[in-house]
Amino acid sequence: MSDLTALIPDAPVRGTRATDLLVVGDTGIDMMVDVDALPGRDAKAIGRSLGIHPGGMGANFAVAAGQAESALRVSLFSRVGDDPFGIGCIRALAAAGVATEHVEVMAGELTWWCAVAVASDGEKSLLGGRTPASLPDASRVVSDVLEGTRWLHVLADVPGSEDLVRRARAAGAGTSVDIEGSFVGSDIDRARALLELADVAIVNSGAAQTLTGADADDEALARLLAGTRHRVVVLTRGSEGSVLGASDADGSVSVWSQASVAVPEVVDTTGAGDAFAGTVIASLLAGRPVEQSLTAAAEHAARAISHLGSRPGGVPGWPHTHDSPERGDTHD
Repeated sequence: MSDLTALIPDAPVRGTRATDLLVVGDTGIDMMVDVDALPGRDAKAIGRSLGIHPGGMGANFAVAAGQAESALRVSLFSRVGDDPFGIGCIRALAAAGVATEHVEVMAGELTWWCAVAVASDGEKSLLGGRTPASLPDASRVVSDVLEGTRWLHVLADVPGSEDLVRRARAAGAGTSVDIEGSFVGSDIDRARALLELADVAIVNSGAAQTLTGADADDEALARLLAGTRHRVVVLTRGSEGSVLGASDADGSVSVWSQASVAVPEVVDTTGAGDAFAGTVIASLLAGRPVEQSLTAAAEHAARAISHLGSRPGGVPGWPHTHDSPERGDTHD
């Protein structure tokens, strides 16, 4: 069995720094709508409102990490507006046990939001509205914070993410980066730079194949790890499960595979990837072996697709949200 100390020998051990996991990414709200079918080009889908849920990839990751390993201190570095949505986001994070002292509240700005259409099979279509409060500025993460952080996780599309990873490593922190397929398509050079810099890269199947030019996941993973030392790549494959590959000191590669966990009903796939990623990183940080960490992550992802929204429930103190859509209702 291998744990984080075997995969990344230079990573700080547990209990040596004030913050176990600092997540740098977005937080926002998801406006959920139950529709008969996802809208197409120049089409309209009117459905039943399912309420407003807390969301954002960075926030989802941080909440999942804290839920997976409650003994870890997880902090989010992010931005929200000073509107009711932003206050609700902070309230939801605090209720989940995520430290929010590094969440900036921007005066006069609107909080990042997504409109999410959820179809009867649980698949989704998202429309996001970027605002000045959508993504944090990585250059504002000061050295003292990094020196007090054991592990940094950053979303690739955060401005300045490459320099932040460099500074975190210089401060002795371990690092991971989440590289989405949409980011690879828009800025493949930055994606490749982040792969070179971070200790752990989390990529999906499409992103991995685009980055490497491979036609299959196993070949993409091999190419991402070729010639590296102490690098970890977590390749997520949706319903086909996940694979973790790690290179050791002499460049040889070990691979672990994890099947997806079946659920009685797929309600909503929003946030499943974030739940998986947050859990696998937190479990490794807690000292769990790779096999156990991957299993816990698959189970958390399965729970995520079994309820509505990226996280269960709504925002504390807000009007109620539905935990699951009542399929078969007549839409207005």
